[in-house]
Amino acid sequence: MIEEIPAKSRVFIDSNIFIYHFLDLSKDCSNLLERAERREIRAYASTVVLGEVLHKLMLSEAVEKYGTKPYQAIRYLKEHPELIKSLEKSEISVKEILEFNVEILPIGEDAIFESRGLREQYGLMTNDSLNLYAMKIQGIKVIATNDRDFERVKEIDIWRPKLI
Repeated sequence: MIEEIPAKSRVFIDSNIFIYHFLDLSKDCSNLLERAERREIRAYASTVVLGEVLHKLMLSEAVEKYGTKPYQAIRYLKEHPELIKSLEKSEISVKEILEFNVEILPIGEDAIFESRGLREQYGLMTNDSLNLYAMKIQGIKVIATNDRDFERVKEIDIWRPKLI
């Protein structure tokens, strides 16, 4: 359980944790981020995570604001690009991530190629392999995520949230 992460742990926070927090889908995720804000744990994310969170929250905001179906949100925004400028809530939320004392790890161009071995070894998709690469470079062995693909990585500890 995510609330059992020991104090002082260095924890990589995956995008779904932030998304569940901002969409009020998990008290566990909100509590974890509050622990990071109080510096009870040392929290990390990557620029890839920030991009994923922004994208998902933008789509969620479009669904909420324009009444489009979730599976049609991308197409709807592509067909109505002028509406994108009115999607502010997602941007504000991503800025709040920094207020939680989350250190953002940059993903450089070298990571694209260096993470290939992780994709091959663990069968991870691109963004997951980039995040795992960032974790390995920083020596972070704990991840808070709801992504089961990380179960294939035996060298890390995975902490999952309870959803509402």
